[in-house]
Amino acid sequence: MTRNYHITFSREHGICCLFFWGCNLGCRICLLQKEAFDCHLPETRLKIYDPDYTGERPERFLALSELTRFLDPLPLKRTILMGAEPLCDPRLPDILGYLKEERHSAVTLLTNGKALPPFSLVDEVIFSLKALEPSLHRDYTGDDNREILENFRAIAVREDISLQTETVFIPGYVDEGEVLDIATFIASVDPTLPLRIDAYLPVSGLPWRAPESWQIEALAEKARAILPNTTFLHGRGGEEVLAYEVERIF
Repeated sequence: MTRNYHITFSREHGICCLFFWGCNLGCRICLLQKEAFDCHLPETRLKIYDPDYTGERPERFLALSELTRFLDPLPLKRTILMGAEPLCDPRLPDILGYLKEERHSAVTLLTNGKALPPFSLVDEVIFSLKALEPSLHRDYTGDDNREILENFRAIAVREDISLQTETVFIPGYVDEGEVLDIATFIASVDPTLPLRIDAYLPVSGLPWRAPESWQIEALAEKARAILPNTTFLHGRGGEEVLAYEVERIF
């Protein structure tokens, strides 16, 4: 049995997203607390902006044979592994072997960096840095970040892996100064790396608010002085145009 519970697909671009349950960090703030299913689907897209909304939890996980049966008919060009944390799935090497060896799909891994991936089976890593300051990272995730930062450096020096980074701007928590410190750390490793700053989406029961659009735009401008390839998602209630449409496969 895998930890995969959800599959979406863009027929226009041949991009498949596989969603995995289970994580090796205990983040207080996680989008999965609001919505466990693809937030680009029409039925979920706008709900995530409601501070009091909590979506359904996964009810069923796919056996490896079921997963490959769903994927076999799809014209895969790229497969994106998403979480929680895909590296927590004990069947992930088998899934990656199928994707790379049988389907010849490019593979993108979204990860918190607590563990290193099997490099020969991954083409791109999107590394989510929660916080740089150790006590803030522990408060946020329940864990130390020393190993995570070392893993980031280990991936960054590899020529066979394309590396991107992302972080979430949470005013009053992971605030402007912390995000700029994250950008400074990334630049110290490789100043050409891309960083995407995501606007926090409020989670019910937590005190922090979403940033205003002008705040995240101004922060991204400051971050570009440190890390030129910085972009942002401001999360303006679903007003941003999707790059492509996706459909639910499972």
